[in-house]
Amino acid sequence: MFNFGCNKDDKQEGGRIASGLTKKQQAIAGREVELVQLAKSLVQEQGFANLTMDKLTAASPYSKGTIYNHFCSKEDVILALCIHSLKSEAVFFERTANFDGNTREKIIAMHVGYRIYARMEPVLSTCAIVAKTPWVIEKASSARLNELNKLEEEVISGADALVNHAVEIGDLKFSPAVGADAIVFANWSIAFGSNALAQNASNSRCIQRLQDAFSVLHNANMLLDGLGWLPLSTDWDYRKTWRRVEQELFSEEIAYLDSVNR
Repeated sequence: MFNFGCNKDDKQEGGRIASGLTKKQQAIAGREVELVQLAKSLVQEQGFANLTMDKLTAASPYSKGTIYNHFCSKEDVILALCIHSLKSEAVFFERTANFDGNTREKIIAMHVGYRIYARMEPVLSTCAIVAKTPWVIEKASSARLNELNKLEEEVISGADALVNHAVEIGDLKFSPAVGADAIVFANWSIAFGSNALAQNASNSRCIQRLQDAFSVLHNANMLLDGLGWLPLSTDWDYRKTWRRVEQELFSEEIAYLDSVNR
């Protein structure tokens, strides 16, 4: 994980050590976590575009050389933040897997989890786009790119499994042009776009005129009804489902968001 080289042909020997770290390795790991948190604060204050290695150095108690031992470039720092963000999202999605409901309620639960994460982390939740820009991919380390891709595959596999299960039990049907890959992508697109606009385009007339707290749910329901995912929204109260997910799975996060009026 450490001493990443930006050369795409660099090979990393071994893997992440899950246990049995030496004191030195523990110190290095702890320092990297500290640096990622500092970078997170900088990005929250100034945005991704204004993050620099000089600013990270100034905000930390470490030398620039020490920081470059962890990150080969500011783009590598950004990718580390994106990995941090996706891991946090994955934890939320894991909770939804245990939600007691039908398959459509479970996909709605994933939308709830992502909505809450976007409200808690309005800047970091946009990482999915930032991480895929050429200027980040070209300058970040191959090891970190591989880690991000692996995390994405893990998250996608969970969504794929839910879609396939819905088909198996008759809640959903594939068409010749629409399979699990298209359905998962469509749900991600709706979730990402709805939340990104709601969080970052609040001054837009299109957003301002929306008075309904369930606007993200409405977007999801339009997609899921269009796919014929049963039960349809005309036959089921998904607002009730949304509230139940908040109460049963994310009560602490909702309480925090209420406390900071977000």
